[in-house]
Parts: sequence; structure tokens; C-alpha cells
Amino acid sequence: MRDLDRYLADCKFILVSNREPYEHMRGPTGIEVKQPAGGLVSALDPTMRAIHGTWVAWGSGSADRETSDSSGCVQVPPDEGSYTLRRVWLDDQDIASYYHGFANRSLWPLCHLLVNHFEFRTDYWERYRAVNLRFAHAAADEAERCSGRAMIWIQDYHFALVAQSLRAIRPSSFIHQFWHIPFPPPDIFRLLPVGTHEPLLRGLMGNDLMEFQTERHAMNFLACVEQFVDGVAVDRDRRRVSLGGHVTHVDAFPISTDAPHWEQMARSADAESRVATLRGRYTRPGRQLGVAVDRIDYTKGIPERLRAIEHLWEANPALRGAVTFLFVCTPSRSDVPAYAALEQEVGTLVGDINAKFATADWTPIVLVNSNVDSDLLAAVYRAADLCLVSSLQDGMNLVAKEFIASQVDDRGVLVLSRFTGAAEEIDDAVLVNPFNLDGFAQSIRMALAMAPDERRRRMRRMRAHLKRATIFDWLDSILLRSTEIMGELEEAAARAPSQPPRREVYPPESSL
Repeated sequence: MRDLDRYLADCKFILVSNREPYEHMRGPTGIEVKQPAGGLVSALDPTMRAIHGTWVAWGSGSADRETSDSSGCVQVPPDEGSYTLRRVWLDDQDIASYYHGFANRSLWPLCHLLVNHFEFRTDYWERYRAVNLRFAHAAADEAERCSGRAMIWIQDYHFALVAQSLRAIRPSSFIHQFWHIPFPPPDIFRLLPVGTHEPLLRGLMGNDLMEFQTERHAMNFLACVEQFVDGVAVDRDRRRVSLGGHVTHVDAFPISTDAPHWEQMARSADAESRVATLRGRYTRPGRQLGVAVDRIDYTKGIPERLRAIEHLWEANPALRGAVTFLFVCTPSRSDVPAYAALEQEVGTLVGDINAKFATADWTPIVLVNSNVDSDLLAAVYRAADLCLVSSLQDGMNLVAKEFIASQVDDRGVLVLSRFTGAAEEIDDAVLVNPFNLDGFAQSIRMALAMAPDERRRRMRRMRAHLKRATIFDWLDSILLRSTEIMGELEEAAARAPSQPPRREVYPPESSL
């Protein structure tokens, strides 16, 4: 881990996210502590330990309440208690309307430009507002505990309204937010009903710094602000917006993965054994192994990928038996009808393709429909001859970067959708349009035919780039920019005439 606390040594660091870094769960032998998998937790948990910050998140574990104090706080990790986890309690209706409703049935499809899945209901929006205000109050309470300044970092689309509320409650805090998913252009954003899109944008403008995955997403945000917020001044060249005397800076910070950790897992003795098993099972002289790793999500282009593979074998009979595809499809949001239907569609498509092309010694597509630990994934990535990432839209897509980090033998080819943030960063992938069936199938054929020397050249360049842009570099760049802006704000305050501190009155948590 980098020495990131140099940016935060003199201020309280408060992180706000939907998911918590530690869950207390009731198990058969008592209370167990689980740490959710994911790059954000693996990157930020060591930082939080070092700087003794506070993490504000939804208390989702079955034993979270009984392990927290009256304020919802518990010291984590359990064995050392290096920082505070402040839990916010959500009931079933909160989860149904704030999380599954507005966040994932309204904002998620809208931001991914998949408007056929967009669903808006007034109760979703009202509950989203209420939960956002509850999180703002929790973060403000934690900021109140510190004697000096506070830096509050909000994560993602679940909390578009938190920053504005926080600014009203704690105007002295530095507030910034990373938007992990794409941000849509105005013509798509305007599908939100009148009375919704402007409050949402004003909510995000409560930040001192808005952070996006790509320049395109940042520019889309500026265009939406310019079109939908009255009285705003937008400076596209300097990437900033001003409203009522407050300035919001806007920039792009492409997220990455913990590349050294993935490489370490891929080089382990367990991985060596698993790679040998996978290649012994699925490859033989002249046969290759392709992999695809996704959550079951309509943004990932899984049916489009399957249809391209089917078209490849229909159009090129000689390639039947030349490649086995291993699809790792993790169930996700199964209680949302669109996701349940997608899971069924994927299973049906795989069954139909296998029935059409399978032989006595070849299963064309092997479907793994369960969660897979990261150490096993690293072995799967290392064993692969090609990796298919066919997202219809994606903020970044870390599967592509995990694959590159795990390719220690320089064997594989990355086939990557043009509509991922990763495609704007990675130069040596084979780029595809997942909506173009013929082109997608042809790109898979090209990847299968690529010579070993060309594969090595491409993968070595991608790996060299990734090692210069890990998740810790991402975190470092955001904190560096944040401290620069904090310094500018302090200098401006020092030059301004002295005024009594102003604390805005804001409705209590219970008012919505």
C-alpha cells in the first residue's frame, strides 16, 4: 500500500458507500465476520486502517445491530479495531425502493443507456431522497466528532443527493464523489421526470470535486448541468461548474485493480496446479480455452456474446472443437425481474448451443453459475487463451484488467467491447462492437488465429501499462487532486474578509 495518509494526516477522512467493508453474520457456530470481495474494499481497507478514518455504510449483516453500539458504530477489523465503521440501518422498504428501485431500476439502466429497462416510480424517488438524507446525517455526525477539518468521500450512484445535504449541514467539510458507472448525455438523462433531474444534478454539485471514469463521462455531466440547472455557469475548458458561489471541479480518474495482488495469486502454487487441471480438461493440441467472467447483468452483453459464438461456429464449421468457452456468470439481483429473466435466458442459450454443436469429447460452453473466489479466478484468467468482455456499456470493467494482471505467461488475447471505459485506456486489445454480430464473430476468429509472438507483444504492453496504473495509483491521483483543491479553498478563505461562520438550517432526517 502507498503512504496515502500523507494527504490526510491533518484531517478526518470519512468514506460513504452503500456496501460495508465488514459484515457480522449469524452462523451455525455463532457470529462470523465476512469481508465482501471487491477492488474498492481491498484498496481502501488498508488505507482506512492506516489513517484511522470512518467508513459510513449500510449495515446489511444479520448480526450487525447486536455488534454495534447505540450509534451504529463498531471498530474494525475485529482483531485490531483500526477504524470506525458507522452503520446506517435500512428496512425492507428502503432496500426495495432506494436500492432495488431508484438506484437500480432507474439510474442504473439510464446511465448505461439501456432505456428499455428504465423504470421510474415516485415512491422510488422519495425513498431514495430519504435514505440519502439519512446517510448525509450519519456522515455529518462523524464529521462533528473531529476537532479539525473533515474530508468526506462519497461512492457512486447510490448517493447522488448526499453531497448537497452534507454541504448544508457541514459547510466547512471538503466533499468529493466518485461516480463508478457511466454518466449519460442530456438526451438520455432527460428521461428522468421533470422535478427529478435538476435536484439530482444539484445534489452532485454539492461536491467540491466530481470524479468520473472517463473524459466522456465527465463531459456528459457538464453538458447535463448546463442544460438542466438554472443559473449555473459551466466552464468546459477548466472543467468546473459554479452555482451560488460554490464551485464544483470535474475530472476523470480511471479506476484500476490491485495488479500486484492478482499477479501474486496467478503465480501461486495453487494457481499452477489449477492451471494445469484447467488446460488438461479443456484444451488439447489445437484446442484453445476462452473465458468470460461477469455478474448476471443486462449491461454485460452476455446473450450478445453467446449469439456471436453461435454465429462463429455456424459460419466456420472448421472451428467447431477448436475452442472451449468457460463462462463464469455470478448471480446478481435475482429478485429484480429483469435479472431473473436474464439468468434464465443465458442458461437456455448455453443449453441450445451445446445441444447444436457438442460432440462426444467436446462441450462447447461450460457455464459456472455461482460465485467464484478471486484466487480461483486468477487461475482461470492465467489458463485462458482469450478473454471475452462484451459489455453493452460499462464505466470501466475490471475483469479486463484482472485478466491482464493474471496473464503471467503472456498467452492470452483480450477481446474487449468498445463501449467500456477500459477500451479508452487499453491499446492492445481486440476491440469489438457487441451489437455487430458478424464483426464480433470475426474478431473472435481473429483472436483465435493470432500468432503466439503477437499475443506476447500485445500482452506485455498491456501488462506494462497496468503496472503503472493500479488501483493505488487511482487512489493516489484522487487524493492528490483533492488536497490541491482543499489548499486552493483555504487560500481563498484566508484572502476573503472575515465573516462569522454560517451554518445552514437543513431539514432533519425524519422530515422526508
